[in-house]
Amino acid sequence: MSIKLTLANNQVLTIDQDTPLKAWKGTHDKNEETGKREFYAESILDGTLLADTELTASDLMVALQGFLSHADWFAVGPDFKQLIQTSSVVALEA
Repeated sequence: MSIKLTLANNQVLTIDQDTPLKAWKGTHDKNEETGKREFYAESILDGTLLADTELTASDLMVALQGFLSHADWFAVGPDFKQLIQTSSVVALEA
């Protein structure tokens, strides 16, 4: 099973259970010494959506929905050259 993601710019990505993904969530801390905020992109996924879960290939849509709701940015392998903001995903299609 594969899922088509349509982005706001009409680019279409195809994700399946073996597609390598990387994802980050934006976060920040306040430096106790300087009092300044420090911003980070915390890695939340480096692998496939179904790795290390009890989900099966038939649950790919569910996994993708959860993934997109928790990540701020993601990249699709194998080259990971393009970082995509998750808010730019406008449709998922099985």
